[in-house]
Amino acid sequence: MLLLFWLLVSTSLYAQEEALERGAILARSYCSTCHAYASPDLLPKRIWKSSVLPQMAALMGFREAQDSLGVWEKKSKEEIEIVKSLGVYPSSSLISHTDFREIMDFYNATAPEELPNQAVRQQPERLKGFSPKSLFIEGIKSPKTSMVAINEEREELFISDATTNQLYVKVLNDELFTLPEISSPAVQFIRKAPNVYQFLTIGSIAPSDLAAGALYEMDLNVSAWSQVLQQLKRPVDGVWASIFEQGRADLVISNYGHNGGNLSVYRGGAMASVPIRLGGPGARRVEVVDLNRDGKPDIVALFCQGDERISVFYNLGGGNFGPEKVLLRFAPVMGSSYFEMHDFTGDGALDLLVSNGDNWDYSAVPKPYHGFRIYENLGNDEFREAWFYPQYGAAKAMAVDFDGDGDLDLATIAFYDELDRPEEQFLLFENLGGMNFRPYYVPEAAGGKWLTMDVGDLDGDGDVDIVLGAYLHNTLEYSKLLMRGVSEIPSVLILENKP
Repeated sequence: MLLLFWLLVSTSLYAQEEALERGAILARSYCSTCHAYASPDLLPKRIWKSSVLPQMAALMGFREAQDSLGVWEKKSKEEIEIVKSLGVYPSSSLISHTDFREIMDFYNATAPEELPNQAVRQQPERLKGFSPKSLFIEGIKSPKTSMVAINEEREELFISDATTNQLYVKVLNDELFTLPEISSPAVQFIRKAPNVYQFLTIGSIAPSDLAAGALYEMDLNVSAWSQVLQQLKRPVDGVWASIFEQGRADLVISNYGHNGGNLSVYRGGAMASVPIRLGGPGARRVEVVDLNRDGKPDIVALFCQGDERISVFYNLGGGNFGPEKVLLRFAPVMGSSYFEMHDFTGDGALDLLVSNGDNWDYSAVPKPYHGFRIYENLGNDEFREAWFYPQYGAAKAMAVDFDGDGDLDLATIAFYDELDRPEEQFLLFENLGGMNFRPYYVPEAAGGKWLTMDVGDLDGDGDVDIVLGAYLHNTLEYSKLLMRGVSEIPSVLILENKP
């Protein structure tokens, strides 16, 4: 009798293990068709069950999940038609209920109850040599600063706020002027030519598939202001560069979109032409560099909408690009938010500086793998993580030589988080060589939540200054700052370099 009992138990355990193995195989198979596989240990069990897996069910065509989540609610008729045309939510399921149940059982059985804390990190020291200065905009108590941009050519600071949908400029004597009306918050400043500046307006800060973004141009040579592009899909970044012909500039725009979006390349800056479209949704940032050093500029871009990756489109000449080549791919919970390319090792090859910490998604819990990273370029499109600093809510890292010693230091901001030490939302890292960086903080950074940042010589004294823009996502964030004793919240914090 006892033997029969143990046989039954063993058979049951074997069946359970076999079912979990099937669930693991199914998860890798189905999830990998849309993005990098997300292993169960990346999120707590309750988040998989209550949030992420229901979203996956809706995207796999389960009508009950779509109805439960209200995927069509609060969308205009126009946006519903766009989403349907993109096939985001299939009308019939792409997987059987049995298979999806086995995927759910696999995550429920193997995911942790809670995520571990972040690794112990080097504690920052107080930063010296920078003079903080707060900038307040009249009438804005809870700022939503969507852009700060230093214009070194005229020693000006451009500021945009999503509360007022206004664009401002601060001149050297600290006077603040309001620029002509724009249709939505500005998110990117683009230098086109001397005294010719462009601004991308996003259309909607919140996720949307409506094409309501625009490109505005300010030409100070003829005192003109105009809208040169419209109906863009949430544009967030752009750059002018000679990609096809030497001396003739082309414009590349990152349309972040939501379920749609792409990189759009306007050859010769011909705005009326149909652009070359590359990549897909989530185009967050673009750089034009000669990555393979063949003498032709290539396009490297960060995509961070579901299928998180950094990819290169190699320039084949004659106006043609090669197929997308993925350099780095991340699980969708990595929260990739920004990247830059620099040679940190001095070998002539461009390395990747990456920020991972966007937590405005279906799994808003502190993630130990969020932070700032440098990936060393090993050649042949291979990159290896060479430096990591854990930071909840890591939003942006910019590399520039702040102390004038000839190497690249880092300025960083963090957002989307509940920091125990709010002054560490901004950190400056001094480059000590050999992929070693010493972090510094400023106490004044505790006075806001910083979503935007720019670096450059704002005051014309020959060194690099730092500007941070505060963005309070909701009333709760505003209240938390007040409860911490912050009486007034600046729209901008300027850190003047005063060595």
